[in-house]
Amino acid sequence: MSIENEFAFIGWCNEDNHDKIWGYFYRPTEGYDDPNIPYWRRPFRNICTFWARRGKAMQFKGDVETSDTHKLVNSKLKKGYVRISQDRLFEIWPTFVEEAEGKLMWEVLSGKVK
Repeated sequence: MSIENEFAFIGWCNEDNHDKIWGYFYRPTEGYDDPNIPYWRRPFRNICTFWARRGKAMQFKGDVETSDTHKLVNSKLKKGYVRISQDRLFEIWPTFVEEAEGKLMWEVLSGKVK
């Protein structure tokens, strides 16, 4: 699985001296898509939040998608982030996936992202 197929939200803030990307993508979640489990008993979906300033190291945080995740998205939109498509992300940052996958691999291996 590649992260570019699983983006849930990508935001870009390019105002004044800001050039930042913030978003999250879905991670495999055991039982989330199981039709034998009623939807209200299924686990929250695993996500990985990412953020970076252009030219700086990416940061990651493992979490689960809850209403707080959606509140955070709305907060980012109010702060000037604009929702962008995956294609636009790759125009802005052509090496995003390669850099993210490499950095994320080390974060997971070192126990910083679970």
